[in-house]
Amino acid sequence: MKVKYELVFDRKKEIQKKGKGLVQIQAYLGGARRYFSTRLHLTLKEWDDKKNTAKDPYTARMLREKIGELENFEIHYRATHKKFSLNDFKHFLKSLKPVKKVDTLSFTEFYRQQLAKQPQLAKATIVTQTVTFNTLCLFKKQVEFEDLTYSLLQDFDIFLRKEGKHINTIEKYHRHLRKYINLAILHDLLAEGKNPYRKFKLVTEPTDTIFLLPEQRKRIEMLEFTPEQKELEMARDMFLFSCYTGLRHCDSYALTREKIIFTEDGEDLKYQSIKTGKWDYKLLSLLFDGAPARIIKKYLPQRNNVRIFKGMTSQKVNSLLKIIAVMADVDPKLYFRASRDTFGTTLYMLSGDDKLVQLQLQHSKREQTDKYIHAVQQIQNAALKKIFKQNSSPSNDGGTESGQD
Repeated sequence: MKVKYELVFDRKKEIQKKGKGLVQIQAYLGGARRYFSTRLHLTLKEWDDKKNTAKDPYTARMLREKIGELENFEIHYRATHKKFSLNDFKHFLKSLKPVKKVDTLSFTEFYRQQLAKQPQLAKATIVTQTVTFNTLCLFKKQVEFEDLTYSLLQDFDIFLRKEGKHINTIEKYHRHLRKYINLAILHDLLAEGKNPYRKFKLVTEPTDTIFLLPEQRKRIEMLEFTPEQKELEMARDMFLFSCYTGLRHCDSYALTREKIIFTEDGEDLKYQSIKTGKWDYKLLSLLFDGAPARIIKKYLPQRNNVRIFKGMTSQKVNSLLKIIAVMADVDPKLYFRASRDTFGTTLYMLSGDDKLVQLQLQHSKREQTDKYIHAVQQIQNAALKKIFKQNSSPSNDGGTESGQD
């Protein structure tokens, strides 16, 4: 049985109150009725009771088209499902609802979401990858997946160079960006063949490891500061503390009173490395005749949650170290990382035990420790060359060679 359609005017008797009545479409099937609004309100003068439609021909045509939409839906539904009821019009009404626009996920949004979904990463790693994300957004506020091209990488590279970034820092930014592009590929958000890093080559340059010899470290230890140079003094002491313990800047900066263990033998340190997540225990009163313990006692706050080296951020301490380097007549390019390298080379000089150095610096790979061994070997070779060059001279006994007659 086919549905019968007809127009119904002012079924809810609204004309008396509002002056206009709603035009509806009545669908009749098997004794049941269902009404559909045309969203059209007309006055009594605009409605033709005899023809049961609007007097205006264009409005009447629009009403016929609305009935036609219902008829077409019924025909197609019957053809597909072989049956039809008034309740099936719910599918028609659902199709009329405006489709909510779903925002397409951009690459930058994907990067931001993935940063929050990697709790296994060390805090320091998350920080550096967040810096890369912020720098990318500074370069281009929103990067779509279709933007990930070789040209984008070139432009990003140029942007970083103009920002004054070192070539190795630029390479680090690219490694982070490449990681999240690879993650997008794993999530089927980007085709593997469209990875722009397939053709873009990362470039680095070798850097010299800066470390202090014992006499150079001694010159820094012997520096004296005025009361107005308290920041310089704290930067010097924080640097020396890491020369004695091998702590990274992030771990030294995070030190608080609650990480210091007070024993009968003196002060010890128990901490969890921010970068590796590994726990470590340092005998501060034993290392370098208790020098790191004396520094800790000098700055130890009363409250547990206060940083021992308060205010000594990486940027600040590295800036102050340039001044300290000039004062102590050491390498003017001195930076905080040199303290850890100084600890590694000094410990190997004293012990000759590469395994001990590896454990103390929490290196997961032996190759990370090898640079300290090579550095010490270079120092020893230079010393040997100097000794034997001074003690050797050309053989000269004053004689001359003569031929036989």
